[in-house]
Amino acid sequence: MAVPVGAGPSFDVPKFLFQTRVPAGVTANRTHYVPSRDGQRFLLNTQTGDPSPTPITVVLNWTAGMKK
Repeated sequence: MAVPVGAGPSFDVPKFLFQTRVPAGVTANRTHYVPSRDGQRFLLNTQTGDPSPTPITVVLNWTAGMKK
C-alpha cells in the first residue's frame, strides 16, 4: 500500500499498489518481500499456482488388523 504524506502530521487515504499471494506463515520475524535499491520494484516470494493437495490415507476397520 502507498500513502501520500503531506506537510505536518497529515496522511492521505492508503491505496493498493498491487495484489500479492504471500505464502502462509508470515510473521514479524520473516518477510516475503524486499524492495529494489532504487525503490521502483519489489521482489516477492509468492506461489506460482495453486498448491497440490496433500493426499491422506484413511484406514477402515483397522482394529481387525490387530487381531491374530
